[in-house]
Amino acid sequence: MATMTSASSDEILYMNYMKFFGILYLLIWHTAIKGLNVFVISFFLQMFFFVSGYFYKEMYSDNPLVFIRKRIKTLYVPFVVYCLIFLALNNLLVDIYIYNKDMYMPFNEILNHLLGILTLESNLQLTGAMWFVSSLFLSSVLFCCISGILKKIVSVVGYHDKYESIRFLIIMSLFLGANYLSFVKVILPRYLDISLVLMFFYYLGFLYHKYEKQIQFNFFIALSSLFTILICIKYGFPQFAQRKYIDPSYVMVCGIAGIYFNIYISKLFASCRRLEFVNYAGKNTMVVLAMHFLAFKLVSLIIIYAQNLPLELLSSFPVLKSANQGYRWLYVATGLLVPLAGKYLLDKGFCKTKQHLRSQFGVPC
Repeated sequence: MATMTSASSDEILYMNYMKFFGILYLLIWHTAIKGLNVFVISFFLQMFFFVSGYFYKEMYSDNPLVFIRKRIKTLYVPFVVYCLIFLALNNLLVDIYIYNKDMYMPFNEILNHLLGILTLESNLQLTGAMWFVSSLFLSSVLFCCISGILKKIVSVVGYHDKYESIRFLIIMSLFLGANYLSFVKVILPRYLDISLVLMFFYYLGFLYHKYEKQIQFNFFIALSSLFTILICIKYGFPQFAQRKYIDPSYVMVCGIAGIYFNIYISKLFASCRRLEFVNYAGKNTMVVLAMHFLAFKLVSLIIIYAQNLPLELLSSFPVLKSANQGYRWLYVATGLLVPLAGKYLLDKGFCKTKQHLRSQFGVPC
């Protein structure tokens, strides 16, 4: 029976491929690609948290402040910057038909949104996907703090050999507890309840990295994982942002099956050849996450002019309801390519500017 093991040279590469697949699944979900949207929502959020947890190092548990500063730089700051950009442009977006007229903001409302952004919450339409960044920030910081506090406790009471078992019990308890909150319709602020659900998969990513060399990937198990998801979605699909998970076992089974399947295909691609675009996209998922709703408007504008529709329909969110499946795939491509192209051009321009300013000191870009 053929198996596939991880190669150290492919570790980061195949993880970038997984992030690419994850952002592609997000676009498929938001454009409601018929037949695929329900499939991908069953596992792609769990997969994103898993990939992030893969890069967590146990040394952060000994010094959580180092990790928190890192998360602030890589998650909190981008969240605030992107949300502030859209907040500043809000009334302009109303004027150019991207938003409805009733979304015009008076000054006092702008101040309220500003406070929300600084505290990891934004209710702006085009930043609707940024709740994921807020939740990932909270999940990763909570995991680090739980690990750090637990380490200090076990060092005092002398149960070092029980550390991992106790940590697993805590993370699992929080996962089940947060699922129960959704059942009794209790919503915690700042997506904290969603963060507790998805923190379990962040932890799984950490464990997977820890034991990766002992794990082999098999075609038949990957195929079984695919069939598992296809069977599960016959019973419904989760809606994480609305705190509708179906039940804990569904989230776990679909999440783990989707993660296994995507690791397998990501390793398969990584072992064949290096796909530069896929690798680049995987390393720059933040810009796609933040800008894809705005990029969708380009396709909506094309449809409006092609079909002679009222310009007011440009405010339809996230896509035109009348768009056929062909147009919906165009939405996916545009939501991916336009933000990445913008990021690439900005990086190139910044690099050239920095080279020009610092050439006399011989500092490379």
